Amino acid sequence: MLEQALNVVTAGSVFFAVSIGLLVVLGVMRVVNLAHGAFLAVGGYAAVVVSDHGWSPWLAFALAPAAGFVMGLLTEFLLVRRLYGRPLDTILATWGLAIVLTQVIADRFGRGAHFVEEAIGGDPLEFAGLYYSRYRLFVLLVAVAGGIALALVARLTHVGTVARAVILNPELAKALGINTGRVNALTFALGSALAALAGALIVPMSSVDPNMGTPWVITAFMVVLAGGISLPALGLSALVLAAGQILAAFYIAPVIGSLVVIALPIVLMRFAPDGLAGLLRSSR
Repeated sequence: MLEQALNVVTAGSVFFAVSIGLLVVLGVMRVVNLAHGAFLAVGGYAAVVVSDHGWSPWLAFALAPAAGFVMGLLTEFLLVRRLYGRPLDTILATWGLAIVLTQVIADRFGRGAHFVEEAIGGDPLEFAGLYYSRYRLFVLLVAVAGGIALALVARLTHVGTVARAVILNPELAKALGINTGRVNALTFALGSALAALAGALIVPMSSVDPNMGTPWVITAFMVVLAGGISLPALGLSALVLAAGQILAAFYIAPVIGSLVVIALPIVLMRFAPDGLAGLLRSSR
């Protein structure tokens, strides 16, 4: 039972990490970024570059978000900025970008799988007669710390106040002198950096290939769909979907666990169109 609980919590932290960048972009810009999975892959291959050069695995956690941030800025300036107010065109454009990035990665690194060393290795931790991976616990701590840091920035800083003003009423924010274009550019870059960091975090637990972002972007969308535009709700959604996947995979079959991640948000939206965020607001 303890092992299953740890599996749920650590899987939930991974779900949260791969989804938070998508939430940031969607929440502030109202843009559905289908290139999110490609930015995850960029982060994964940043870790591969670090590994291939024999550098410290910790360097990947700086290189990946830096690469994601720069690519996010360029994407917003060259592509997304021209499509504001055209949601379907934005979806198609970012989808096309994802295809291009995937092909570029495949041409550079090949289509085979690459494996990356964990930044925190060593024997598993032992407690209560259970052995558990140090690295998975590290990912849990990073996800929790990242969520808390983002919440504090949103609530307690000028940057967060400006971002919330743009979220609530972008036209009024622009009329009050807020440079909404700059806010959007930095928001997209931040979302891309968070996606790339998540990619670097998760690849040591599995492997990386050019198409690694495809299943993860589906998971990220499901987590955001179930949670709604709210950081606490996103964390709760990640835990709920992780619990559904882990328990269904353990007691029924792995394929059922994957289907649960897709089915649960659909069922939830039938009864709570605003997701868990709406349920949390109504319970106050």
